[in-house]
Amino acid sequence: MKEYKDASSRLSVVLSDLDSNILFRKFADRLTTEFNAKILEKLDGLDQRYWDFDVNGTIVVLHSDAMAGISIYVEDGSNDDLLRKIAENLLKLKS
Repeated sequence: MKEYKDASSRLSVVLSDLDSNILFRKFADRLTTEFNAKILEKLDGLDQRYWDFDVNGTIVVLHSDAMAGISIYVEDGSNDDLLRKIAENLLKLKS
């Protein structure tokens, strides 16, 4: 599991080095089924995609970038343990 911190010290986890629409949708589906997440917002652009999910009151963002792949982070950076738990679960899809 690849982790990194952005400029504001918010943890992000890389789920895939490749940007795949199919894999992104599998991750999104898994979030809704395994974590009972509700989709709050879908921002789909040409090269990037941000989908916000509510997971028990925490906003989790699934992000896809044509150059960087697919990653996930907690919007306000407040719950690294939840983020790691979700990421580990989602990464099982790639196995």
